[in-house]
Amino acid sequence: MLPSLGQIFRFARDTQDLYKLQETVRDAIGALDNRLRAVEDRLIRIEAEQGQVISEAKSAATSAATIIASSVMSDAVTRVTRVEEGISRLAAANGSRALHHDRDLRRTM
Repeated sequence: MLPSLGQIFRFARDTQDLYKLQETVRDAIGALDNRLRAVEDRLIRIEAEQGQVISEAKSAATSAATIIASSVMSDAVTRVTRVEEGISRLAAANGSRALHHDRDLRRTM
């Protein structure tokens, strides 16, 4: 029972169609692989940029904290200076007794 010539040609065409389908699938898988690599590259770049953004945010927070601290220190110095001027005025108005008390107070600090 030999197969007929038509059956052989049909088998050859089916085999050829399978090879074409295999090539199409291989090309599709290659395209998907390229797209996946592109997505991986983008993800790596985004992660690196995120690290840079975090570093810049930390630097900005440090700068803001420094500015706030120096502002508070400046305000404190201004207030202490005003208090000292007030003490000096009181000492001048009350005589040397207040001045001696102020000097003794400064020695204890």
